[in-house]
Amino acid sequence: MGVLLAGVVALNVAVLRLNLNFDRLTQERAQLRAEKAELASKLAARGSSPRTASLARRSLGLTTADPATTTYLQLP
Repeated sequence: MGVLLAGVVALNVAVLRLNLNFDRLTQERAQLRAEKAELASKLAARGSSPRTASLARRSLGLTTADPATTTYLQLP
């Protein structure tokens, strides 16, 4: 009977350890998802068209093309 009780206690301890590990991993996953969302937001802001156009004008001296002189190629 004592061996059976010791087995049950050992099993309960193992389950408790697994639950603690699972809780830690769940928290870590939530934190990583929040960081991913923040990085995606920063990436979207940095790639926005007005910001890119402004940076191109200031840093590279580029200007917007004149629509009257712009031509397009027809690809086969």
